Amino acid sequence: MERHTRSYVQLIKPGITLSNTITAVAGFFLAVSVTHQFSFWTFFGATAGVAFVIASACVANNILDRDIDKHMKRTAARDVARGTISVAYALIFSVLLGLVGFGLLLTLTTVLAFWLGVIAYIWYVAVYGIAKRTTAYSTIIGGVAGSLPPMAGYVAVTGSIDMAAIIVFLILFFWQLPHFYAIAMFRRDDYAKAKLPVWSVRYGMASTKLQIFVSAVLYAAVSALLPLYGYVGVVYSVGAIILAAYWIYKGIALYNKGDDIKWAKTMFGISLLVLMAISGLIAIGGFLP
Repeated sequence: MERHTRSYVQLIKPGITLSNTITAVAGFFLAVSVTHQFSFWTFFGATAGVAFVIASACVANNILDRDIDKHMKRTAARDVARGTISVAYALIFSVLLGLVGFGLLLTLTTVLAFWLGVIAYIWYVAVYGIAKRTTAYSTIIGGVAGSLPPMAGYVAVTGSIDMAAIIVFLILFFWQLPHFYAIAMFRRDDYAKAKLPVWSVRYGMASTKLQIFVSAVLYAAVSALLPLYGYVGVVYSVGAIILAAYWIYKGIALYNKGDDIKWAKTMFGISLLVLMAISGLIAIGGFLP
């Protein structure tokens, strides 16, 4: 029984579910700072709703990718790929998670937040699911789904999309590109073995490095838009500048050192720090000077 409990938890990809939920919380509190309206039940609905929807999508992804996962060292031990959990049970689990998540969004937040959840779900499971098997642009395509949680958290409060909602979407979108391109570099052999045409497999390491660096610069630019439009204050501005400058500096400093894998892992590690820190800054930035 204990083994199966661990298995089902792993199906929801806890790291992905948690990180995306954190960005939704950031968007929620940014909206609270704009509207000056806080509701515990809206917060609960937005946070838990997004978490359950993402978890459901991750389980569905495990089901659809089970044949691919068997060919990759990183994913070969996943429980659906190994047959530890049957497709039928995994599907039931995914449906139950989805029903809870969408139900919470619809009943405790706003209709718009619910529909953003629907779009993100379909985009991640179906659109991205097809793209990663067919095109090197799959990282860009998949970035759309991963950028919707903070927007959903924001509109759970406001009920409408304004410039702040668009900006938090863009921040997460351009954050994701260096993050996932870096993975594509140091997991290149795995992707090649599974015949997935990610950028590093299709166009090589040098081109992928350039994509990472350019995307980090674009991230820096869009992270500056929240203070430019007056949604946050100096604390956010200073913090965002430091984060972006550090990411870009490390990218430049190690760019021509000759070890592409080490460079990619460094950029990946910094991306995790940036995600946590910028989420915190977004959440509190509107409340501070």
